[in-house]
Amino acid sequence: MTNQNAFPLEITDLKFVPVKKENSDTRAFCTAIFNQALIVAGIRVRQGKKGIYVTFPVNTAPDGRRWPLVYPASGEARRNIAAHILANYAFNYRPETAGV
Repeated sequence: MTNQNAFPLEITDLKFVPVKKENSDTRAFCTAIFNQALIVAGIRVRQGKKGIYVTFPVNTAPDGRRWPLVYPASGEARRNIAAHILANYAFNYRPETAGV
């Protein structure tokens, strides 16, 4: 279903809480506000073998099964949201990687 009148999704605010645990691959938790109307909490900025990346919140059942709570509707949306979050994180919390 495509809506020609859909309003564009814009990140209007980001808040980061850095993680200080040395053994954790999570570098920060992020809360994103979209269009000053929708808050998505539980986004993680993580460090992997190939670099830094973003994961969206998931729920975990007692038996270990996991499913997404919030996620972008397309690969393009995922890339755009992740790029915005990572650029903001790099600028504010990782000065040695700003502009990368």
